Amino acid sequence: MFKSIKIKGVYRTRKDNVDTDLIIPLLRTAKKYDRGTGYFSILSMANLAEGLIPFIRNNGINTQIRIITSVELSPEDRLIIQKGDALAYEKTISELQNKIDEAIQDEVVAVNMDLLTNLIAARMVEIKIAYLNNGGIYHEKIALFEDGDGERVCLIGSQNETYSGYKKNVESISTLKSWREGDSEDISEQQDYFDDLWNGKDNDIEVVDFPEAQKQNLFTKYKYSMDVEHAIKRYENYSVSIYCPKKEKKLYKYQEDAIDEFVDNGYCHFYQMATGTGKTFTAVKSIDRIAEVHPQLYIAILVPQIDLQTQWESTLKEVGRECYLFGGLSKDNDWNDAFNRSIIDYYNEDKPVVSICIYDTFFSKIKDELVKAGVNVFIIVDEAHELSPNQINNLSDKFKYRLGLSATPERHNVDETQRIIRYFTHDMVVPYEYTIDEAIANDFLSHYQYYPLWVRMTEEEFEQYRNITQQIIILHNQDPIDRDAIKERLQARGVIVKKARNKIYELERLIEDHYEFTNSVVYCGQGKDPEVDDRIIDIVSRTLKDRGGYAVSQFTSRTENRKLVLSEFERGYYDTLVAIKCFDQGVDVPKLDKIYIMASDSLLRQTIQRRGRVLRTCTESGKTMAYIYDMVVLPPAGVVEGVGAGALVKNELRRVAEYIRLADNKEEFMADIEDLKTAFNISEVEDDEDE
Repeated sequence: MFKSIKIKGVYRTRKDNVDTDLIIPLLRTAKKYDRGTGYFSILSMANLAEGLIPFIRNNGINTQIRIITSVELSPEDRLIIQKGDALAYEKTISELQNKIDEAIQDEVVAVNMDLLTNLIAARMVEIKIAYLNNGGIYHEKIALFEDGDGERVCLIGSQNETYSGYKKNVESISTLKSWREGDSEDISEQQDYFDDLWNGKDNDIEVVDFPEAQKQNLFTKYKYSMDVEHAIKRYENYSVSIYCPKKEKKLYKYQEDAIDEFVDNGYCHFYQMATGTGKTFTAVKSIDRIAEVHPQLYIAILVPQIDLQTQWESTLKEVGRECYLFGGLSKDNDWNDAFNRSIIDYYNEDKPVVSICIYDTFFSKIKDELVKAGVNVFIIVDEAHELSPNQINNLSDKFKYRLGLSATPERHNVDETQRIIRYFTHDMVVPYEYTIDEAIANDFLSHYQYYPLWVRMTEEEFEQYRNITQQIIILHNQDPIDRDAIKERLQARGVIVKKARNKIYELERLIEDHYEFTNSVVYCGQGKDPEVDDRIIDIVSRTLKDRGGYAVSQFTSRTENRKLVLSEFERGYYDTLVAIKCFDQGVDVPKLDKIYIMASDSLLRQTIQRRGRVLRTCTESGKTMAYIYDMVVLPPAGVVEGVGAGALVKNELRRVAEYIRLADNKEEFMADIEDLKTAFNISEVEDDEDE
């Protein structure tokens, strides 16, 4: 118990390891823990979670932690409080709510707060708020521990509330031990004082329960896990990960070749590299090469969505480059000030200035300002195929250095594809291409197995599909052809395929047959299931959770803090992510080894991107093979001819053909595919346009 711990009389943070030598050993054997802490803030509360795991493990459901804290009030508020008790309470609670509403982006804080809020919800932690009616402050720092033998330890001092703070700040902590002569009475006095505060018996200090409304706000904002055990798992997984730094990345030969061509072509090129082969990292290293010759450079990186902005920011930070953000993660009303600061840095710093811009923000705000500033610009456009025709037209010729990136630059409009490539290459070289075939053959991407899962339409669904197909045929025979009307009808028909009801039953079958959904992403359809008036993504999530027992999170444009969800998936807190389209690009999770496809677009690009997501190699997780399970929709049983039947199967087999082309097990299903082609009179499926 406590007597077995070597406890000094005084600890100084710059000389002693207070956390590992004192706090954690005490918590590991303690049965009771009371704490009077400083001002309430989300950060201070999150820091209280550190070191609690041993205490919780030791006491289980009998865990009892009592915390008394306060709120920091402004001098003006303290003057107001002196006018009466009611105002004191009102101001205290108001400031408490302000602290809860603080915006927190730090992942450590979020994980710690998840643990603490779960402990509060389970009544293992109780918090009370102290304040003084005369406008004074309660800012005591005291910790009281008691073990199973009745021995007690009291800590008194100026320590910072964070255990990591014990090492950073100059703090001193005095200890009292019940078995040391003279200390027992002092500890009893401190314990009696704490108990009196807790029970509201101190006449000078008001102590109230943590208000229920504010407690619920805490739960809403910070309680992610379903219970304490899951919160502990999340905390422990995260703690391990932050002390395991990533290995330094090195360029592969094909990446070095791409950069050499970029340099030889006057720092202009287009990298057409398969998803998962490191386009972003190659581009970052391209920045290093051009910066060797042109250190005064304004680098504008354009991305179509926030997830890619996050990925770029993370990759740049790994190599020590700070960056400005425009659009997406930044605040629009701050863009002008941030841009001006970036231009000042351009002229004052002896290294390149880097900005990451969402497409729309760049073309509506940043581009013209860059031209006016007359700076030396290196423009990098990620996922260049996503540029709209208007954005293609507005790419500035004044940007001398250029790099385009895309795994699949081809667009329906061939002229647009060529204009994009010509802009970046000056029509001097062909894009540098590294195909998925090469990457798999050379073990830069994982090998994979592909499993088509045949799902039948219902009679009602196929009748709707057939009717829309007839409308499309009529539109194609009109003169002039109304392309917009055809596109609208094709999209409506595609929705029927994506929402095919039997896909939910197929998912239930997979779970019952013990298909594995750990380390997987499930892509499902958008919108509601017409039969039950519930969102398809919610149905899929519930099915995985309730029938399969999997820990599931959705990953969509509605998901708050997608970065945190993604990091927790990497660490094993979630087994499965359910997505619609957000996981198609801008996401790098090497440990992902399975994808289940319940809905797809007709574009080959999406097929290629989704495959690339799951083919990244990961030696740390022991990943040796990737798996793709694809729900392929067919007409109702017995329907092999008539309007719509052949079109449906042909459209679905286009995706199957691409997936199975490089699969290690492709021979396993070739006979089935040939039988379908014969039955529906299909000769070729290579076209990339919905019929």
